[in-house]
Order: sequence, then C-alpha cells, then structure tokens
Amino acid sequence: MNTLNKKVGKYSGFEKRKFPFVYAFIAFPVIQFLIFWVYVNFSSIMFAFLNKDNVLCFDHFVKVFQAFGGDTMHTHDAHLLETLFRSMFLWALDFVILFPIGVVTTYILYRRIIGHYVFRVCYIIPSLMGAVMWTQLIRYLVMNGGAVYYFAKLFVKDMPGDGLFSSSETAFPTMVIIKIVMGLVGNNAVLTGAFSRVPDEIYESAELDGAGFWRTFIQIAVPCVWSTIATLLTFSLCSFVTADYNVYLFTQGTGINGTATIGFLLYKITYEISRSEGVPYYGFPAALGLVLTVITVPVVLIGRKIIESVYTDVEI
Repeated sequence: MNTLNKKVGKYSGFEKRKFPFVYAFIAFPVIQFLIFWVYVNFSSIMFAFLNKDNVLCFDHFVKVFQAFGGDTMHTHDAHLLETLFRSMFLWALDFVILFPIGVVTTYILYRRIIGHYVFRVCYIIPSLMGAVMWTQLIRYLVMNGGAVYYFAKLFVKDMPGDGLFSSSETAFPTMVIIKIVMGLVGNNAVLTGAFSRVPDEIYESAELDGAGFWRTFIQIAVPCVWSTIATLLTFSLCSFVTADYNVYLFTQGTGINGTATIGFLLYKITYEISRSEGVPYYGFPAALGLVLTVITVPVVLIGRKIIESVYTDVEI
C-alpha cells in the first residue's frame, strides 16, 4: 500500500485529475467484456448441465451424441455429422488452399508486377464492401434470372428452375465456388500491410546475391511477415467448426439442399427455440457448443504450436 501511495504521489495535480476520466474510459469495455463474454459464456455452460427445473443432469449431452449418431429430432432434420464434415471441408478449403494462394497473390501484387495497380484495385474492391452486400448480390446472381444462372445454363441442361441453391445437386457446389472466389481476397489488406513493413533493401540484397523471385518469397518475405501469417492462421483455427459461411443469407435462413454448416445450425436451433411457445430453454445448443469447444481447443493449441515452429520470429 505504501508503495502504491509513493507511485501515485509522483504524479502532478493535473495528472491526478485525469485519473477519473481514464478509469471511466476503461470501465465501458471492461463492463462490456464481463457482461457479453464472461456472463454469456458462463450462462451457456450452466445451461448445458441443467434441465428446465435447474437440476443437474447430462441429458443434453446424451441428445448431442444421439444427434451425431443420426437422430435429427433436435437439429431440425439436419444430420449433425454430415453438417460437421461439411463445415470442416469448407474450413480446410480456406486454410489449406485459399489462404496460401492469397499470400502468394498479395506478394506478387506487392512486388509491383506490370499492371499491378489495376489488379490491386480489382482484388481489393470485394474486401472493401460489406459481406452482407456481397452475399445478397451473389445470391441474386445465382437465382433464376441472374447472370451466373444463365451462364451456367449454357453448359448444364437440367438446371434447377428457382436458381442454383434450389437443388441438392448444385447448392453446395455453388457455395464452394463462391467460397473460392470470395476467400482469395479475405486477408489482402492485412497481408499487404505486413509485406510493406519489410524494407526494400532486404529484397534488393537478396537479388544481388542471386536469389530468384520465389526463393526471395520463401526465404525472405514469408519469414519477415510470419508473425502476421501465424496470427491469421490461428484465427482461422479458432473457426475450425463454427464458421457459418453466410448460409443464412444465401438460403434465406433455411440451409436447404445440403448447405447447412455447424455455425448456421447452432444459430438456427437457438433462433427456433427462442420462437417456441413457453419459456425458451437453450440446454441442447449449449451442450452442442460445449462439445464443439472440446473438439476445437486441442486443434487450436496443437495447430498454434505447429505454426509457431515453422519459422522463428524475424526482427525487421
């Protein structure tokens, strides 16, 4: 206590008068964190272990494992295991294929190839517009009457009448193609900023030593920005099974024709419970969320350890 008083005594009267403002400024995000993260997550965990009479039970976890086994009563006719594999496939597509392509493409544009300004504008524009806007635009393009629908109709005879999301044969492939097109621009702005922090003298020195374009990329550029890449990959690991991939907007909240993901399904189950008669109880989605957390945590921890071991931090 005496040490604290000595530290406070070193400040001038003007600085001391700023303390209430600083504490009031910090209080808002702290209170927000305590309410919307600590309280919400604690309540969700409690819901998973309590029934409607607030008695400790594990019935919700039994229902979750039954749903993984094929019981669709609590998942609105969606097969939970198929939905999980679908989510993992979309995540792997992003993590293993789209993200590395995005890193390479960003580096190529950053190194100022011929026409790079035109490519940069075309490449960055999708990331500047809101996801909801792009999702709605794409949904209209693949509906009956949209440009993409008519283009696909030139090559496929038996096209679904109401658009590409109205058939189980075309809905999920359409969603995958959209993910590929939109996923390439997701981290462009962040990666461009990271590459910009690397001094040009480092690249010039590597070129004078005989390093080619790709060797410079692998041995110079990537290690210099690896901390940024590792952070983005870690964030991606955190959405291992819970990303919804805009299924709600693409399918108008239905998730029909094999397009549902785990993130969308969690939202849909919770939303339907909130609309049900009587007092809503969220025990099943809380238990499902806890099971998914148990699956995700070791993946994130192990994946983060592997990511950090690929390159050591380089000081620029």
